Amino acid sequence: MKKICIFCSLSSFGTGMPISTYKLALGLAGRGRDVCVLLPEEGELAERLRSAGIDVEIVSFERVKRDFWKRPWSLPAWAAAGWRLYRYVRGNGIGIVHFSDVIDAPFYPFARAAGVKVVAHVRVCVDVKAVRYLYRVWAHLFCSRVIAVSHFVKRRYGFGGRASVVYNPGPDRAVFDRKRYLKSVVDINNVDTDNVINTDKDNGCPAVIAVSSFRRDKGLHNFAEIAAEIAERRRGAGRAVRFVIVGGKVAGHEDYYNEVTESARRLGLDKLLTVTGNVKHEDVAARLAGASVLIHAPDWEEALGGVVLEAMAMGVAVVAYDSGGVGECFSNGVSGYLVKKGDKLGAAMRAVSLLNKPELRENMAAKAEIELNEKFTNELYINGVLNVYEKIKK
Repeated sequence: MKKICIFCSLSSFGTGMPISTYKLALGLAGRGRDVCVLLPEEGELAERLRSAGIDVEIVSFERVKRDFWKRPWSLPAWAAAGWRLYRYVRGNGIGIVHFSDVIDAPFYPFARAAGVKVVAHVRVCVDVKAVRYLYRVWAHLFCSRVIAVSHFVKRRYGFGGRASVVYNPGPDRAVFDRKRYLKSVVDINNVDTDNVINTDKDNGCPAVIAVSSFRRDKGLHNFAEIAAEIAERRRGAGRAVRFVIVGGKVAGHEDYYNEVTESARRLGLDKLLTVTGNVKHEDVAARLAGASVLIHAPDWEEALGGVVLEAMAMGVAVVAYDSGGVGECFSNGVSGYLVKKGDKLGAAMRAVSLLNKPELRENMAAKAEIELNEKFTNELYINGVLNVYEKIKK
């Protein structure tokens, strides 16, 4: 079999796309496939891949952004990068180019022109209907097959029979393993703690957590309002609660960070809320280990819900907006609670019920872990991708 080339527009490591790209490369190599990864620059993803024995090639290009077409210098840079991609594919025995996400779309034609099979992985839901339509047409013209990360994504874009649904593999269970974390050691609010962290979830002051960077579409302003409602209801019953946001400022979105933290202060959460700042992906597990309930309330239509899967792995009960493919992560009322998007009061009430009933919370978390192990595994992920490759070979 010819070499499989994975093209990824991000060189960092800490968000869903590069993490899934890393798992895909390792999984394919573990099945005996010849794999290489093309990245725009050096970074943590390249370091991890090389450490795992995966070939990495740097094809310098600027990541596609919203104003890509408005900047005159972007077009020559795009053409030059596309030409380098074309030459690399033609000269290195590549049989399949697997693009990691929608933002890679401008490079699809170069891979197709090189005469190889092209797979587009769709991990995000674009809000604008016209853009989704244009992307669907573009993918039809230049891709052999599309992989959608959820049934919602497949329906949302209208891909039809040319797309296959392959769920992401979920969190790395060697990292997101709650058995690694001891109880009653240190407070999860301490961002400088080392490895073994856990607060006794039922020792008087349980934690409600959100895991997200500070961008408006992530919905942390919703979390602040939901938290205020939870705090009021717990206070009325004479019960304590605290809140943690695992995340920090994002370049270009500093005003939103200030808006959320100021809103939290006005809502009376200043002494109850801790914002950890940006942490490494592996450290998210430690923060989740000390939490009782995850609130996930994004404003956009999320493709699947990686944070939800991480919480499920760590035994944290989930209350989430019915946003995009989030509802495919768990069974509503059995292994998590799904509330209507925008229903802050409903989310708060569900969280309070879980905080007040530890046995309900533990039962739901246990069922969530079972569902995670049945639907979101690395083996199923790699098998699904390989099945797509087999289809395009026919």
